[in-house]
Amino acid sequence: MFITIEGIDGSGKTTLVNSLRKIFDNIHFTREPTDKFQLANLKTLSTPFNSFYNFFLFTYDRLEHQDEINGFKNVICDRYLASSIAYEGPMIEELFGDKKETVLWMLEVSKMLKLPDMIIYLDAHLDVALERIRNSRKNLNFRGKQLSILEEKEGLKAIQDYYEYFLGNIEMFTKKQIKIERINANSPMEDVLYKAKNIINKTIEK
Repeated sequence: MFITIEGIDGSGKTTLVNSLRKIFDNIHFTREPTDKFQLANLKTLSTPFNSFYNFFLFTYDRLEHQDEINGFKNVICDRYLASSIAYEGPMIEELFGDKKETVLWMLEVSKMLKLPDMIIYLDAHLDVALERIRNSRKNLNFRGKQLSILEEKEGLKAIQDYYEYFLGNIEMFTKKQIKIERINANSPMEDVLYKAKNIINKTIEK
């Protein structure tokens, strides 16, 4: 069973995954980008061509990740393909001019990759996510670029819109029945953890 956990920055995703690691010793936990990924190679300036370039970097890292993902019966991955679609899609769309064509192209490039059986999506309100981001770091930034609060909110909104579009049409895009489990990430972390734990317990292979 291959489960990925997704959500915008500030949704509590990494906190949740770290808590789940302490509960499930029969699940292999991994994340993307992997430890092999060279963050220094990322293009930090937000432009369509830089997002295009970054998407290929993440896809190559994901391709190298396949042996690890396929090597265990139960795997939970902190971010996966949906993250690339959500984070790189808004800028790449400026090259294609259409959201659907953008997602279809990104999936075509990724067609050699294993798709998850389930995606747990942490659904956070933008203001809640921004407040958490502000509390967790002094400066608002994206890949090294200093952002104003307005820029950060606009960026998160574009990412969230792509998540919603892709997850809402995932069967049409992937031709696979991928179960989507949404958790209200505005709730306290103990509530989010309780719901995620129950979902996983009902899903993983014993």
